Amino acid sequence: MIAALINGRAGHNVDSGDRGLQYGDGLFETIACRDGQARWLALHLERLQQGCERLRLAFLDFEPLRAEIDRLAAGQQRCIVKVIVTRGTATRRGYAPGGDELPTRIVSRHDWPDAAEPAAPGFRLGVSSVTLGMNPLLAGLKHLNRLEQVLAQMARDEAGLDEVLMVSTAGQVIGGSMSNVFLADDSGLFTPELSACGVAGVMRRLVLEAAARLGQRVCVRAVALSELATVREAFVTNVRWGVQSARLLDGRALPSDAHARQLRGMIDATHA
Repeated sequence: MIAALINGRAGHNVDSGDRGLQYGDGLFETIACRDGQARWLALHLERLQQGCERLRLAFLDFEPLRAEIDRLAAGQQRCIVKVIVTRGTATRRGYAPGGDELPTRIVSRHDWPDAAEPAAPGFRLGVSSVTLGMNPLLAGLKHLNRLEQVLAQMARDEAGLDEVLMVSTAGQVIGGSMSNVFLADDSGLFTPELSACGVAGVMRRLVLEAAARLGQRVCVRAVALSELATVREAFVTNVRWGVQSARLLDGRALPSDAHARQLRGMIDATHA
C-alpha cells in the first residue's frame, strides 16, 4: 500500500470539497529518492514556493513538509515521493476562492517505477498530436491541471513510444509529456523557452547549470517543429530518467549523444 500523509497524518482521504479535487487548484512535485535521501529537495521546495506565490496559495508549512518528505524517504533504497499542495477545502461555492481556505498538503511514497530507466539502445521519441494550450500565467508551473499530458501519454502508449514531444497551439516544440527536451544541430545545443506554456523541470535546471560549468552554451529559444528534421541529438530530462538520450526521433536514427553523455557525467559527479 502507498504510504501517505495528509496534513501530517497518515491517511488516504481528502475532503470532497477540496479545491485541488474540484478545480485542480494546486501544485505538485515529484521527488526522486535514493539511499534514504530526497534528491535535489531544495530545488523542488524552491519551485513549489514560487508556484504558491504565483497562484497566491497561502501555504507556509515548508519545514513540516520537508520533515514529512524526509520521513517517507528514510530507509528506502529507491523510491518516489510525491508532494501535492492545494488551496484547501472550499469555503464558498464557485471558482473564486474565499481567501480564508486552509491549504492541504499531501505527501505520498511510491515504489520506483520499473520503467523509470528505459533501455538506452532504443529510446524512442516521437511527436504527439495533442497540443499544449498557451497561458503565460501558468507557464513553468507544475500545477495540477494535467489533462493534456494524460491524453498525450495514452496516445504514446498506443504508438509504442517511450516519450512524446508536445507542441503548443502556436506550433512551437515545448517539451515531452513528462520531461523537458534538449536538442542539438550544427549550431549547437538548444532547448525550448517556456514563457507561454510547459513545466520548468528541476533536471532541466540542473542540465543548464552543468552546461554552464562545462563552458557549453545552451540557447534557450523558441523551437519550431520543422527543426526536429535536422537535429543530430535529442535528449529528455526529468528526475526519474535523469538525462535520457533518444536513439530514434520520429523513426529517424540520431547519430550522436555526445552532449548528453558529458552533461550526465557532470551532474552525476556534482550530485553523487
